[in-house]
Amino acid sequence: MNAMTQKIMGLDLDPVKIKIMDPEEGKGWSKAHADKVEQEYKQFLVLTQSYPDKAIVPTKDVDALWHQHILDTMKYAQDCDEIFGKFLHHFPYFGMRGEDDAQQLVASAEETRALYKSDFGVDIALTASECSSCGASSCAASSCGSSCSGYSPDYDDTDSIMKTNIRPSFQTTHQHLTAAAS
Repeated sequence: MNAMTQKIMGLDLDPVKIKIMDPEEGKGWSKAHADKVEQEYKQFLVLTQSYPDKAIVPTKDVDALWHQHILDTMKYAQDCDEIFGKFLHHFPYFGMRGEDDAQQLVASAEETRALYKSDFGVDIALTASECSSCGASSCAASSCGSSCSGYSPDYDDTDSIMKTNIRPSFQTTHQHLTAAAS
């Protein structure tokens, strides 16, 4: 592990996780889920640092933790300066600026998935979100009575994976494009 990767993996994100675990101020995540997403977020930062010319696409949960990190402006600015030597900006519109942009998001997400696999041996597409109501690792609304969809994607279907696990703006864009094509 190189020095930069060690620095990223050593980031103290406990205050960020405390906030995102709060049911009122954050997402109400369990500690186990926050710890898992913290690891994926740090891997996201490593990929962003390692491949500066590529669009590294976060999963929904990584994006949520990134947003929470950004909200702690002083810590985020300091962490960015220490890791990247500059402020790492977040561009939340990727995939929302028309069909070509949406297709580029899909391609970048697949490339990101391949980089997670090659660099960390992790298949991020198989990382299911935790149910916000009961904490189950794969939401099944019937088990806890939550209002979530209970949708479990077919992991052989890349399009389903993208609609359920790549950050919310892609899901919205994909639904809009699908409806427009009908």
